[in-house]
Amino acid sequence: MKIVFDYEFDNWNDTIAKCRSNYYYANAQKKKEMEYVKWELIKQKIQPITKYPIKITCYWHRKTKQGDIDNLSVKSILDQMQKSGILKNDNLTCITEIHHIYVQDTKNYLEMEIF
Repeated sequence: MKIVFDYEFDNWNDTIAKCRSNYYYANAQKKKEMEYVKWELIKQKIQPITKYPIKITCYWHRKTKQGDIDNLSVKSILDQMQKSGILKNDNLTCITEIHHIYVQDTKNYLEMEIF
């Protein structure tokens, strides 16, 4: 299964910096990202996963090499997939691997493959 998110999710450094100035930022940002993910899952007609455990590969398409790959997060995506009933759970019983791969591109987006 492949899902494309044409959206620039906040990275951990941005979230931490913004939380230092606004106590409620992280919660509001997570809700915003989860709302985007919900509608993208509906639009792409993503069906519930039935075979577990799964492995996930995230292809982070980036315009520049600015930033660190370890600061990119799929937290909002997995939480929304679970909330939407696509993913049974995001624990270690259901997900055994998550790989992050950088891809040089002309715009920033995430392509996620689930095996």
